[in-house]
Amino acid sequence: MLADIETDTEDGLPVWDWAERCELPGGTFAVERLGVGHRCETWLVWSVALWAPAVLKAARPHQIQHPRAVKSLRRETAALSGNIHPAVPRLLGDGTDAAIPYVLVEYVDGPTLGDELEENGVLSVEETALLGSQLLPALMALHRRGLAHLDVKPDNIVLRDGRPVLIDYGSARAIGSAQPAGHPVGTLGYASPAQEACEPVSAAMDLYSLGQTLAEACGELPDSLRFLLMPNPTVEQALTALAEAAGELRPWPAWLRA
Repeated sequence: MLADIETDTEDGLPVWDWAERCELPGGTFAVERLGVGHRCETWLVWSVALWAPAVLKAARPHQIQHPRAVKSLRRETAALSGNIHPAVPRLLGDGTDAAIPYVLVEYVDGPTLGDELEENGVLSVEETALLGSQLLPALMALHRRGLAHLDVKPDNIVLRDGRPVLIDYGSARAIGSAQPAGHPVGTLGYASPAQEACEPVSAAMDLYSLGQTLAEACGELPDSLRFLLMPNPTVEQALTALAEAAGELRPWPAWLRA
């Protein structure tokens, strides 16, 4: 059953021919394919052990022995293992050493921010600042562990009961590490100039991507938040500016300071 293969309509390369009810790695059963990436594909599955839905990210058939596919999955496990922040999904299973390398991650139910903006239009400045105030601490938790996400964008933000959860950690890398020469990590339009120039990974790269995401969310960043798109913004600046811009929507007590 696991050996059945078809080809992707977009890139013409192999994908798993898994159908609903098919038994998949990690003690799961297929519900539906959620997406296909360069090295891995993502499935909504049912976990028997948890008796709950989950997300399975598995190496594509032609990638199962490719070291870069396994590295991508291991970046996810490094970023999610031991996470306790509510805006970051939980790691449920590490199968990076399996015959078909995979990771099993908490399923976050809801539309992406990209879908929400397309369907309902831009947010107010206050709503946008609230969104940033909820996402920034998730990035801070990752940065404290010495990692940067490197692919913050509306399609990687899921709104669960209206609260954002940052997903897809396959691009995460250690702060200070080198990017692949000539192949910057991230998504064009959201990656910072330093990121696109393949400079060493920094936390500031995530703050820039957050700024671009917030600019898209509200149409144009207010003056008080434009520093996010400048070189080397700081977390302290961002916390203060986002709280002030959120006004009464600020998610922490007014007497707390960065």
